[in-house]
Amino acid sequence: MISNEQRAHDIAIALLQANGKDRKPIEAYHEYINTLLPILKEIDKDFPNGIKEHI
Repeated sequence: MISNEQRAHDIAIALLQANGKDRKPIEAYHEYINTLLPILKEIDKDFPNGIKEHI
């Protein structure tokens, strides 16, 4: 099972890469956190027990 945190991380990274901006490390970290937290809150609300993967 993939944790909600891992799924939110993957989505946040994909969104940041899609923007393709050159950022300084601290700026990139702040943007990552500001992207990650709302996604994680939504996933936790929708899937409080995580999401099971079908392999």
